[in-house]
Amino acid sequence: MKKKRKPLNTIDKVLIFCTTVLLIFTVIMIVIFCIFQTVPDTLIGAFFGAFGVETVNTVMIYKDKKRRNNERETDEP
Repeated sequence: MKKKRKPLNTIDKVLIFCTTVLLIFTVIMIVIFCIFQTVPDTLIGAFFGAFGVETVNTVMIYKDKKRRNNERETDEP
């Protein structure tokens, strides 16, 4: 008997997207380093700064929603 999968929330999709983009960017930068023996430091700093903040904010929203749901379940008689 197959278990029915729960559809992904938007926040889960955002986290999957951010993780995928971060991994792809990291691999591309490794390849660039292997070919040219240098990397664009400014681009790397800006990219990880932007995606790092985005990912942290998304995780914080996710954790806050879980905390609120747990509080609501606990408060119900």
